[in-house]
Amino acid sequence: MQDLCIVMARGGSKRVPRKNVRLLKGYPLVSWPVRAAVASNLFQEVVISTDDEEIAQAAVAAGAVYPFRRPDAVSDDHSTTADVLRVTLAQWKEITGTLPDFCCCLYGTSAFITEKYLREAKALLSDAECVMAVTPYEHPIQRAMTVSPQGRLAYLQPEYAKWRTQDCPPAYHDVGLLYYFSVNEFFASGAESFLPMQLKAVIVPRTSTVDIDTEEDWVLAEALASQLEHLV
Repeated sequence: MQDLCIVMARGGSKRVPRKNVRLLKGYPLVSWPVRAAVASNLFQEVVISTDDEEIAQAAVAAGAVYPFRRPDAVSDDHSTTADVLRVTLAQWKEITGTLPDFCCCLYGTSAFITEKYLREAKALLSDAECVMAVTPYEHPIQRAMTVSPQGRLAYLQPEYAKWRTQDCPPAYHDVGLLYYFSVNEFFASGAESFLPMQLKAVIVPRTSTVDIDTEEDWVLAEALASQLEHLV
């Protein structure tokens, strides 16, 4: 069975209200990841998982399908990505009678996902159970410091205090851009997190990773969308 893509976009965004249907360069935000997923030709279907009819309509207009509504139980502020995936995959199995071998999870805010990143992730699944997008920390985390309530500074790892920043080993963080995983291994590992799975990474530049949680983030996303040639 060809892979499935699930795009998650709930209607209850509070810090940037209605961000999933807000226009970015003339297109609803949720349409950006949907169009990239459809264009990749990797997926049997691109499913929009939402509790909001306006978001669903915007995603369908971009090429997604909306076979079922996301239940309210996994549409609140406390529902995790794994919670939504468990429910959505169960809904998919209920109407189709089967599960895909592989599934790619995108968010409605994954505006800068590209066909290239999706294909890279798919290729890496030949030797992994889950592939996620990561980007380097801007500054070596080995040189991180804490500030006590009294205002005193202390290194978290004092052994690195005398290291040059260029000599510190690189470290990366998850950017929430994509998760491409084996459905069987997701459920076999408990379907609570990707953490127990064998992981590999697609390393992306920071310019591909805007977590749109504030109006300032939106301004940055607009600037990046205007500058990057592949976003047209």
